[in-house]
Amino acid sequence: MVIESTVSRKEFLRHALSRYFRRPGFYLYAFVAATLTAYGFFAPDAPTILYLAAWLPLIVYAVVGWIVITRRSRDTSLPIYLPTRYEFDKRGVEMSSRQGRSTFAWDEFRAWRKAEGVYELTLRTGQLLIISQRALSPRQASALEELLKKQITPRPEPGVFDA
Repeated sequence: MVIESTVSRKEFLRHALSRYFRRPGFYLYAFVAATLTAYGFFAPDAPTILYLAAWLPLIVYAVVGWIVITRRSRDTSLPIYLPTRYEFDKRGVEMSSRQGRSTFAWDEFRAWRKAEGVYELTLRTGQLLIISQRALSPRQASALEELLKKQITPRPEPGVFDA
């Protein structure tokens, strides 16, 4: 199966923001904000500054991330914006663009998912292959999903102590 894909700025932005807000740091800041806010509601002598201390880190995290990702998405020289050809076969995936060619065996993939208008194929190294859903017909999409389900065995992300 051969897929010619170009990711749009809007797809890149949505995907990058989604990944940013799925990071553990976001959940940590949200947990701290919720805990300190709950404490402030139930403790009669809690200072008002507690609410600022609770929400400021979360707001800063969100705003800074949004600004950085939005600025980065405007860089038209990013490789993600180049037309890319993906060839899927029984050995793996071959990806080629004007910048070069790479081949990945199926056992190099850790997981895949369909989200935010793209297919995200995750390599064991943490790198991602992003394929726009717009590049596929409904028939191609179902064939690709069946192939990915068959070939990629979901594996957990490597932990701190994994070698």
